[in-house]
Amino acid sequence: MYQRANLLKELKIFDFPGSQRVRIGSDTDGGYVLLNLGLHSIEVLYSYGVGDNSDFEAVICEKYNAIARLYDHTIDSAPLKKDFLYFKKEGVGPKKAHDRNTIENHINENDDHGKRLILQMDVEGAEWDTLLATPNSVLDLFDQIVIEVHGLATDFSATLNGGEVHQVSIDKKIKVLKKINDFFYLYHVHANTEGGLFYIEWFTIPDVLELTFINKKIVENAESSKVIFPTNFDRPNVNGRNEIKLHFWPFYPGLIQHSSQIIRRDGWKAFTGIVGILQNRIKIYLRLIRTKLGLRGAR
Repeated sequence: MYQRANLLKELKIFDFPGSQRVRIGSDTDGGYVLLNLGLHSIEVLYSYGVGDNSDFEAVICEKYNAIARLYDHTIDSAPLKKDFLYFKKEGVGPKKAHDRNTIENHINENDDHGKRLILQMDVEGAEWDTLLATPNSVLDLFDQIVIEVHGLATDFSATLNGGEVHQVSIDKKIKVLKKINDFFYLYHVHANTEGGLFYIEWFTIPDVLELTFINKKIVENAESSKVIFPTNFDRPNVNGRNEIKLHFWPFYPGLIQHSSQIIRRDGWKAFTGIVGILQNRIKIYLRLIRTKLGLRGAR
């Protein structure tokens, strides 16, 4: 129980005065939310886990005049053919192997040191070992990191990665998040609608989260976030499936903050929305109690 709490503590969200979000990519899976600061200076996007969608990479390159280096050992070619997309049939991992390599080696091969970089990673559970093995000096090269993390509520990743199932301990996940937090602020969170929610002990935990981290060296005056997630920039990963509302610790600034935002937005019409918030909170608490008492499954 305490380790689960320690894991969630590492997901504290920050905001920056005057900051603006921007959604880039698809309106379903394949779109991500970034900080709209310094993006026009980005030169190279490193993208791991391409799959069948390169909308995010294409929009980044077209909008900000950058190039993207795409890596995936599970496909034979990139979904899109563009001059600014450079694909290599190779995965990413903690060390060099026959079909994958490290982030550090890829940057060295491409001679991208000294350039403005962004990292995007969706490798279905392999992110934990990969990032743990990546030197701090390499992580610090990226202005922003957008990563989908798997298995926050489970020991196994929710999906397969090239035929492999990844099992990662809570301790290792905590180490990885602490490592990233040393150099980055967590800025945006979105629950992947395919991952689902789990009710474990007194915690409500999304198993799969899309996280946007901002390098501390490019922002100032970080403060605890008061943003309610999901935001207007977020979209369900699957059409027809409702968003997962992150109205619980550690992602939620509280009922008072939430209610005040609704009042500012809707004025006298806010009463119905506030009642809905209270009903949702009651449902969550009841589920946690029932799970604690063993009256329902964890998921």
